This record gives sequence, C-alpha cells and structure tokens, in this order.
Amino acid sequence: MYVGPHLRKALSRLNRASSIEALRDGLADAARQMGFPFVALVQHGGLPRLVERSMVVTNYPAEFVQSYIENHYFIIDPVYEVSYQLDRPFGWDEITNYVELADHQHALFEEAQGYGIIHGITVPLHIPSETYASCTFSRPTPIAITPSLMTTLQIVAGFAFKTGLYLHHAMQGRNVPRLTRREAECTALIALGKTDWEIGEILGIAQTSVRYFISRAKQRYGVFRRSELVARAIVDAQIPMN
Repeated sequence: MYVGPHLRKALSRLNRASSIEALRDGLADAARQMGFPFVALVQHGGLPRLVERSMVVTNYPAEFVQSYIENHYFIIDPVYEVSYQLDRPFGWDEITNYVELADHQHALFEEAQGYGIIHGITVPLHIPSETYASCTFSRPTPIAITPSLMTTLQIVAGFAFKTGLYLHHAMQGRNVPRLTRREAECTALIALGKTDWEIGEILGIAQTSVRYFISRAKQRYGVFRRSELVARAIVDAQIPMN
C-alpha cells in the first residue's frame, strides 16, 4: 500500500473541500495523478433528482452526463448492478462475470466510449444508513490492475465519499478524534500491509488485543473499513509517514 506524501496531500485536499465543486476538483486531480482522466462518485438511485436528493461528484463530459440522465441509463447501468454484489473494487472487464449484458447496456458502453470512457475501475461504497454509492475511475486505454492500485483507489474513493456526505448533509466542521498510542501503532502497521498476527508479533500483544485496538480506532472515527481508518489517520497526522 502506498502511503507516502502524495497520497496524504491528495487526502488533505479532499478534507479541506468546502463545497461539492471543490471536492470534485480535488478528486479529479487525485484521479489524474493515478492515471485516470475521468472520475464519478455517485449515490445510486437519485440521478433523476441530482440537486434535491443524490450526491454526484464527477468530471465526466457534460454532454455524456446529460445523455445518461435523459436516457435513464442510471436504471440499467451494469456498473451499479455489480457494485451492489461486491464489497471490493472491480475492473470493468469483470462485469460480464456477474451480469449478462443486454443490448441497451451495450449501447451505454458504446456511447461512453465516444467520450474516452472505456476502461474503468469501480469502488463500491456501502455505508449503513446511506444509499449505495460507488466511485468509478475511468480512462481511454487499459491500465495494469495491481493490488496497490486497487487499495489506493479504495482509500481515495472512501475518503471522498465520507467528505462528500459531510458536505451533502450540510455538516459543518469535523472534530478530530485522538487515537491512543496502541491504536495509532496498530493503524500505522495496517498502512504497511501487516496482518493482525504480524502486528501482534511486532508489538508483543495478542491478536485479540490487536483487533480490539483497531476496532476502537474505527469507532473513534466512525468508519467501518480499515482503509478508511488509515486514510483518516494519515490526514490527521496520527500515524508516521516514513
């Protein structure tokens, strides 16, 4: 997992976003740095009422977005259908493993190709009490899908979604939780890709204690995934970056 200063800078920019527009620009810049000129962070099911109900953060071409809405593609988009089934990032070449594409779904992909939206990776975003969402990173040419890339995309997408929800719900400010020494140590080792067993060996504590400290850290931040915990701790400088 890459947790260097570039990722921290990108997450910090997302954290500082004071509007959906600023979040869009920060997310688009982070996506470009990872090789994706297009990004779309969307809460599913609300696209006909973009302003009133759903959160949509995207730099997709305006003409394509308009066509997407007018043709009601959001109802049949196979990317959303697969994101309901998976809790991990997936490449678009996996879609046919889960969905048999109909003619109108092929038409959606063909139209998207005209705008350079051809190869994509989608990160499902499932948070209790919120509607399903996903963040898609796309580009006109293929890209090597590595575990490191998938993890980084998941961190950026999850962080952008949480920040977007704060903005979307008109929440002001965010209190920074303070991790205990053990919680911070466990979180830092997660960022380095260590397993619970390895963390326990390094810190000289039982695996049950490791899981307890990680659980407590996630509770402090109100997150459900370890990747989200790492992202928050990076931005708040609670774990070392070296």
